[in-house]
Amino acid sequence: MLRIGLIARYDNSGLGTMCWEFARHLKPVKVLLVSNGIYQTFPERYDEFETRTNPARNVFSNEIKDWLTEDIDVLLTIETFYDHSIIKTCRTKGVKTAQLTMCELLPSKIPIYPDLFLCPSKLDMEMTPEHNKVLVPPPFNLDKLKWKKRDRARVFVHTASHGGISGRKGTHFILEAMKHVKSDIKLIIYSWRSFVCNDPRVEVRVQNFKNYWQCWQEGDVLIYPQDFNGICLPICEAMCSGMAVITTNIFPFNEYLHPDLMFDPTGFRDVRVSPTLVKVKGAIIDPKKIAEKIDLIANKDIGKYSEFGKKWAEKNSWGVLLPKYVKILEELCKEQSE
Repeated sequence: MLRIGLIARYDNSGLGTMCWEFARHLKPVKVLLVSNGIYQTFPERYDEFETRTNPARNVFSNEIKDWLTEDIDVLLTIETFYDHSIIKTCRTKGVKTAQLTMCELLPSKIPIYPDLFLCPSKLDMEMTPEHNKVLVPPPFNLDKLKWKKRDRARVFVHTASHGGISGRKGTHFILEAMKHVKSDIKLIIYSWRSFVCNDPRVEVRVQNFKNYWQCWQEGDVLIYPQDFNGICLPICEAMCSGMAVITTNIFPFNEYLHPDLMFDPTGFRDVRVSPTLVKVKGAIIDPKKIAEKIDLIANKDIGKYSEFGKKWAEKNSWGVLLPKYVKILEELCKEQSE
């Protein structure tokens, strides 16, 4: 039986969502809970596991490191190890390390490499350093993300959440795009922060959903312009729930999203989320192109896009991908024993 340790964020961020679902399905024997100190935390999500909470986000005490690495085969984290010295501790104890990468959040200089990088998209695969790495898609929980067919594009949805790093949710593009939308539509914007929009077609809801799947119960179309990303949980979750998706025609989105509803960027520029992280190629977005896609499908039949999302979701469910993750981690640990 594979014994997994997990470093997990336990808040309502996208990272918190991923950690929660990985814990649900991989059933780690130990979970170290880490917070960014900003978002509301939900330790009760991990009640079934043996847990400890790390008070200092990027510094693990020797006691924490000894506890986390004792009696496990592999230590898994998503995005970062926070304190990379934990990798050294793992190596002294014969514990393998695996990191699910987020391309735009890779440090320009990684202090120490884990034994394996798990790359959730081809862009992550390209940008992750040449090392032991494997391409494996992120799974989605279809028991929580209930698919329902959306027949007509009446209600459009955007989630601004906390604003995102560098304004990456694209909310400002959508507000500008609405000035050019000719159709009579309804747009719901979910945000953790209040802001003013004078367009009567736009309803701003200041709401922080405790359960991420609640975001996708209302609405027909997600509008989510992106200048760069490897994976995008809101886009994937909306598709799993049956919504059509309007977003930027960039790699790797254009490898799996329906091309009809993607708008072309007007160019590209270098983007760096912070000075210590890698540069990525960011799309230059024209809000008028977003407006054109909204008008293209407003109040029209979108059943084929809803069905398209269902087929994609079935191939990317936990039911399909869990055995693949387990096999990858088992083979990694087998290398140790050999």
